[in-house]
Amino acid sequence: MRIALFCPFSQGPTRGNITSVQRIARHLQIHGLQTDLISLDATDLPLRLQNLVATPPTLLHGFHAFHAGPLTRTTAQQLGLPYLITLTGSDLFDPALRDHTETKLALHDAAAVTCFDPLVAGLAKQAFPQISPKLHVIPQGVEPFQETIPAEKPSNSFVILLPAALRPVKGIASAIEQLTPLALEHPRIQLWIAGGELDQQYAATIHAQAAKLPWVKLLGEVPHQSMGALYAAADLVLNCSQFEGGMANALLEAMVMGKPVLARDVPGNRSLIRHGETGWLFLDGEELRDLISQLMAHPTLRTTVAAQAQQHVLAQYSPQREADLLTQLYRSLLPAQT
Repeated sequence: MRIALFCPFSQGPTRGNITSVQRIARHLQIHGLQTDLISLDATDLPLRLQNLVATPPTLLHGFHAFHAGPLTRTTAQQLGLPYLITLTGSDLFDPALRDHTETKLALHDAAAVTCFDPLVAGLAKQAFPQISPKLHVIPQGVEPFQETIPAEKPSNSFVILLPAALRPVKGIASAIEQLTPLALEHPRIQLWIAGGELDQQYAATIHAQAAKLPWVKLLGEVPHQSMGALYAAADLVLNCSQFEGGMANALLEAMVMGKPVLARDVPGNRSLIRHGETGWLFLDGEELRDLISQLMAHPTLRTTVAAQAQQHVLAQYSPQREADLLTQLYRSLLPAQT
């Protein structure tokens, strides 16, 4: 079986979709499947599509209904093959993308639609009732990093790592504002922001904020393989996203690395984190500051909950299981052998 995986982006500031598709491709290959990675930003995209026409795959799989859905759909129709779509975030939670005609067409004609967790599946069914019979939940996989030597940090510091590209949906500007009173109260606090610039205007705002605050450190785009050192150095990993279309890669990675996580209380994060058991959720700036103060004062609590989260993620979010479930779904979409 040969699967063509359509991914919106392959370069530039790292996005969760890139990490997910690369992981899935790798583990599908371990399962014995062949994969073609079709990145929509590739300079040789026309050639790659020509190669698909010359030697068609078994089926097509697009990640993101709006960004990858249209090309996945038209290519599948051209080849006369089934395709499926994975909802990854903004294609469900951004109204401009969710309600776009191309998004609706891509989902309508797909043989199957997947998402990462049941809570998001419920929201998807509300937004797109017609996909209910063909919607499948396939939990996202995660792998521990091999590089675990902690990045260098000041002694006696309390490092809060915020892995997020600089764009409005990640809530970075408001996080800095909300944490400023706490940082004045606790000079140990350092906020490390690891992510490239996806929105130049928003990035300029973040840079302007950070320039006035010595406790905020902008790390820029960090190669994915180097993130393990940052997780190892962090005392707490933070997610401030306005929405998550599934389980945030960064939170899963932090949890599998045994690090405590604190995240905004939105559906994608709520489906992964059980408050006080595998991490913590906050609604506003006051809760954010209160929780961080508590966690700074109780290192044993951080360690205990982080260990519980690590065991939970290792048990429930195996990349091997993810690839196995996808393989089963792929086979179910193929014509019955006669």
